[in-house]
Amino acid sequence: MDGASIIICVTKKPIGRILVSDNSLNLEECRSLIGLYDRYSKSTCRRDYNDQPLLDYSTLRRVAKESASWVYAVTFRCKEKIALYFSTPGLFIESFFIACLFSGDSHIAHADNERKEDERWVPNHTPQRDYTGIAYLNDDFMGGELVFPELDIVIAPRPSLLVGFPSNHECVHAVPKVLSGKRNSLPLWFTVDPTEAMQV
Repeated sequence: MDGASIIICVTKKPIGRILVSDNSLNLEECRSLIGLYDRYSKSTCRRDYNDQPLLDYSTLRRVAKESASWVYAVTFRCKEKIALYFSTPGLFIESFFIACLFSGDSHIAHADNERKEDERWVPNHTPQRDYTGIAYLNDDFMGGELVFPELDIVIAPRPSLLVGFPSNHECVHAVPKVLSGKRNSLPLWFTVDPTEAMQV
């Protein structure tokens, strides 16, 4: 696959398959997405676990309809790449945000569709998410890598990089503290259930 590589880790933990694909966006698209966040993030009520604004599709559609359609098209392109890579043609966009982590922000280790309860994994508040994607938009910051602690994988974000992986506990992931600068990204979630697809 053009610009794509697979990481397979065989440990005492489950095997994790992770798509790491360069040039999934171009640099102009990365800059435009950052510009949309800088311009419209104050218009959203959505927040991440660091209390930073998450620019969601519905907010963007309300304040900049053409831009919302363009971001959806970028997301659709990422979805096609992930669907092809994981041989899952019936994949639908569940949700996406334009996000930014600032100096001092981080994300604890977690799975996107499960949580641990009494030493076992059970569905969390977003069980409909089957695959996760993260498109990175910049690299002028320190810290904030994407870490899969149980797989001994660390991925340094860089502009145009798309990372894709199953949303379950096989791919528990974390983001250590951003040490300086701003870490911009486009987090994406996909579902195989058409009734859970994002309405556009």
